Amino acid sequence: MTFADYFLLSIFYFWASSTALSLGIGYYTIYRPVMAGMIAGLILKDAQKGMMAGAVVNIIYIDFVSTGGSFKGDQCLTAILAAMASILFNLHPLEASALAYPFGFLGILIWKYRLKINNVFVHIYEKKYKDKKNPDISVYDGLLPQALLLLMSSLVFVAAAFLMFLLNDIINFKNIGALYYIGLILVIFSAFNVLHKIKNKYNFIIFALTFLAVELFDIRAYIIFVLICFSLMLTADKNIGFAKNEFRGIIKKGDMVYSWFIWMNYSHSCYSYERLMGLAFAHSMKNILKKLYDNKYEISEAVHNHTEFFNTEPNIGAPILGYIISLEEKRRKTKQSFEDISYIKKGMMGISAGLGDSFTQVVLAPLFISMAVMLSLDNSFYPALIPVIILAALILFISYTGFMNGYFKGKEFMLQRIKNVKESKVKIYFPYMFSGILGLSMSRLLLNNNRPYENIFTIFIIILTSGISFMRKRGER
Repeated sequence: MTFADYFLLSIFYFWASSTALSLGIGYYTIYRPVMAGMIAGLILKDAQKGMMAGAVVNIIYIDFVSTGGSFKGDQCLTAILAAMASILFNLHPLEASALAYPFGFLGILIWKYRLKINNVFVHIYEKKYKDKKNPDISVYDGLLPQALLLLMSSLVFVAAAFLMFLLNDIINFKNIGALYYIGLILVIFSAFNVLHKIKNKYNFIIFALTFLAVELFDIRAYIIFVLICFSLMLTADKNIGFAKNEFRGIIKKGDMVYSWFIWMNYSHSCYSYERLMGLAFAHSMKNILKKLYDNKYEISEAVHNHTEFFNTEPNIGAPILGYIISLEEKRRKTKQSFEDISYIKKGMMGISAGLGDSFTQVVLAPLFISMAVMLSLDNSFYPALIPVIILAALILFISYTGFMNGYFKGKEFMLQRIKNVKESKVKIYFPYMFSGILGLSMSRLLLNNNRPYENIFTIFIIILTSGISFMRKRGER
């Protein structure tokens, strides 16, 4: 690897780990292993091999959900390292994933200490505010935390890559046949674990039938993809759209779009233990408050009000910000206290956080990313980008329409959105679609070689894992 390769990979890892400069969709797209592996492979001049390695890592992290900054492992770092191992060491995707898996845990250090260090930026901002220095919230929510993340992610990536290469020089991973079987066990146990978590009585049956049907009838992934997309179009909620109201007050559409843009890019930029998304909320309100107030001290005070603790799912919870903007616009005329707005913020953030994560992170992201994995493992590399693009478009649509409708329709729209999420047909049918996708993916990955002894081991592990899952289900009754 050249210095340029290290530089580009470290910059990409920083970009993927940050919500900044990706409109918030980077977490749902380039941070996911199948895409991270592809981009790492593109940098190393073998995008398809990198994508295959990333797809395997994606199955290992198939039940990945991050709430409140909690991480079980860094799937993006693992995917980048797996792509590197697959391309540079000429390893099978299962071998590369097994090798990269332990090194990927180094990425947890970023989140473990990043949230603590971000508290420092909060304290500096608070001190400057108390000293009446009118601190610029964009510096403490944007510039400084992102500079910190760039430094931390670069150091972690270089350290992980260095350790992996050093270990390869000592023992030569190409000669370790056990890596294949370790990767195989990781993949199977991860797949069966997520099927167990879904808690649907038909998921194992659908998984098994799809797994066998692919082997018997050579069902192609693009057929399943088209069928699922058609089903999603039929079951999608048609009632959610753009607000058609006109802007008649001080705040104009351009102000709202810019505020939404800041929120989407920086909602997790200065994520800290003390305020979580508090500084991000204030950052997104900055341009709005500058329109509402002329005095720099009034602006500074109004921005500071919104640095209080805040945490929600940034996309499903976007109507909260739109609604608060409308309340701030009214407050300028009525001179009411900020406490009333604060109570509304805190009252709305909790339920949208829980329901939001249960929809975007537990349903939408796994569904579309697993389709990308399925297509990749069936060697449909370019079509694998389609579900990722659809997912990105859906996230932006949900966020933008929520932001605008929140401004015009207030808490009623937030309550309606919560109801829609609870009654979502996509959420209802997700277990069936996901189980079929996983069955096809596992069949293509595990039984596509000509070495019988590996297939025998695979079938043995599947039977063993099935037995363990069955016993777990019986124990929970």
